Amino acid sequence: MYSGDSKIEKKVTFILAAAGQGKRMNMSLAKQFLEYKGEPLFYSSLKIAFENQYIDDIIIVTNKENIKNIREFCENKKLLSKVKYIVEGGSERQHSIYNAIKKIENTDIVIIQDAARPFLKDKYIEESLKILDNTCDGAIIAVKCKDTIKVIDENGIIVETPNRNNLIAVHTPQTFKFEILKKAHQIAEEKNILATDDASLVENISGKIKFIHGDYDNIKITVQEDLKYLK
Repeated sequence: MYSGDSKIEKKVTFILAAAGQGKRMNMSLAKQFLEYKGEPLFYSSLKIAFENQYIDDIIIVTNKENIKNIREFCENKKLLSKVKYIVEGGSERQHSIYNAIKKIENTDIVIIQDAARPFLKDKYIEESLKILDNTCDGAIIAVKCKDTIKVIDENGIIVETPNRNNLIAVHTPQTFKFEILKKAHQIAEEKNILATDDASLVENISGKIKFIHGDYDNIKITVQEDLKYLK
């Protein structure tokens, strides 16, 4: 439960997105189940969330065939006091998150974290919660782009070079007021809108999202070359 400066207590729900297929890894094992420090990769973020004083409930979204194994894992680790649901994912990440949102009965704030991004820090959670106010509907962890970014057309020809100073690389966690997040997903479903992150859906309904400076080591395990970060 988070009170913040206003001292009004707010319930916080943490969604762990662990339903990825890991297609870009070219591995039979989904990346969220790779071993990291002797445990499956998803446990790294799950442990932080479980131990964080502000998080009340946790929902894990995973593939249907992994629900039983994750439930048994959580039972063995004594995590079920906070892990309220283990939900089947959808065909896209967005659908998986919406499946989790539909399980929420009562909360004020939702934090969404990718299980394949194992370097979650408590400060990300706490800074995100602090920044939500009447002028802000959500907060995202991100870093300023270090490289020059080019926009290309369908033929691979460069058509634009945006100002690097105005570009950020978006990470998770992403944190939102629950009602606007739920509304954003409902409208996306109605209008058949598909986005690569939840912030885009909230932006689509004119929600205001603030950027919080993250760390460059908060990487997502996406391709084979990323495995070196787990060693």
